[in-house]
Formats: sequence, structure tokens, C-alpha cells
Amino acid sequence: MIRQLIMEFIILIGYGMLERLTIKLFKLPKQRSTWLWATLLMVLSFWNLGFYWYCYVLIVWMLLSIGLIFLQLAAAHQFIYRQYWSAFWRVTLVVSVAAFLVSLAGSYLPVV
Repeated sequence: MIRQLIMEFIILIGYGMLERLTIKLFKLPKQRSTWLWATLLMVLSFWNLGFYWYCYVLIVWMLLSIGLIFLQLAAAHQFIYRQYWSAFWRVTLVVSVAAFLVSLAGSYLPVV
């Protein structure tokens, strides 16, 4: 449990350092790649939770994504993919951070 937790934080810190190094080395705009962070956190959440509990994370994620579509349709009366894409990855990052934080206590969840 503790080894896995330490390994996950090493992975997160290592990726953060790699991203900063890449930005400085190639003089890229200081913009975080939201989709990479969200994907990394989703994978780590799956690693902690397993198949059964991770399905609930996916259900919440999909419902929020569909809700974003309806929100955009209600606000603009049209679906603009470019606007949806950035909002989708921001929501995905929030869901993945929440799922990762909950998954840190995943070993205490009952196995069904």
C-alpha cells in the first residue's frame, strides 16, 4: 500500500518535472497539457480502484460530458466542437483529480 502510494507520487512528480523541462528546453508556451494530466490521473485511479469501483468514475465522467453538450446546446443553440473540447478536458481533469484522491483510500473499499 505505502509502496504503491510512493510510486504514484514519484510518477506524478516525474511527469511534472518532465513537462517543465520540455517547456523550458523547447521554449514552448507555458501551458499545461490538461489531457495528459487527466489521462495519467485516470490510469492511476484505475490502478488503485480496480475494475469494479472504477466503473463508477467512468459513469460520472460520461454523464458530466453529456451534460456539457446539453449545456452548450442550451446556451448557444448549437454545438461547437472547439468550445466543447477545452471544457471537456477541464471537466475531465477535475473528475480525474477527485477520482485519484478518492482512490488513495481504495484499498479500504469492499470488494464486491
